[in-house]
Amino acid sequence: MKKSLWVCVLGTLLMFSSGCGGGKKQDAPTVSLHPVTGKVSFDGKAAPGAVVTLHPAQGGAANAVTPFGIADETGQFQVSTYAPADGAPEGRYKVTVSWADVKNPGASDPEYGPEKLPRKYLSPSTSGLEVEVKPGSTEVPPLVLTRR
Repeated sequence: MKKSLWVCVLGTLLMFSSGCGGGKKQDAPTVSLHPVTGKVSFDGKAAPGAVVTLHPAQGGAANAVTPFGIADETGQFQVSTYAPADGAPEGRYKVTVSWADVKNPGASDPEYGPEKLPRKYLSPSTSGLEVEVKPGSTEVPPLVLTRR
């Protein structure tokens, strides 16, 4: 995957995850993370650049972490929480997937093209996708997305 796309997505996620207060930067919690990998496809083809996000199934605090991964050219992804490919905390997650082209990768305020996936995949309550992260490595079953 192109480094500029990774930087854009990571920057955007950090922007949304940061609080509104002007307080001191908080260190990442000391939570055990476990490697999580998988593959995403849409209508039988790899979905390069698709963002796979894990949302705690139990809901949780507004500042709960949402691990994510970005699919490479083959649709493979590795989940990141605090650093690239560091994994995710143990637990059950609902999964969302978003896939849009970045029109100006590397820009401080990137523009995105239209969403390529049906709306149902954008919400944890409608995607129908779930995963359980267990101690050790977790291989997510293939995320086979379809137009229907």
